[in-house]
Amino acid sequence: MTDIDIRAWADLEGLPGDLDELAGEAHQVFDYARTWVCQRAGFEPSPLCLLSPLADLMDVFAQGFDEVERLAVQDWASIRSAVVAATADLRSADDRVAEQMPEVA
Repeated sequence: MTDIDIRAWADLEGLPGDLDELAGEAHQVFDYARTWVCQRAGFEPSPLCLLSPLADLMDVFAQGFDEVERLAVQDWASIRSAVVAATADLRSADDRVAEQMPEVA
C-alpha cells in the first residue's frame, strides 16, 4: 500500500476504497496475532513445565486482540462514513457554486 495522497476533491472518492484496504490489512494483523502470538502449546509441553500457567494468559491475550480489533473496526467504519459524507457534501457545494457561475465559451 502506498501513501494516501489527496491533491484534489476528486481524489476523495477513492479514499473509502483505500480505507477498506487498510482495514483488511489490520484484520490480517489481528488474525496473525490471535493465531501465532496467542498459542498455548509453547507453554504446555508437559504438566511439570514452570511456564504452563502462562498458557491461560494466551486466551486472555486473544480476547484482548478481539476487543482491540472490534474497537478499531468501529472507528474505521466511522472514519469511512465521515469521508463518504464529506465527499458528498463537497461535491454538492461544488455543484451549487457551478450552477451560479456564468458559462464561459
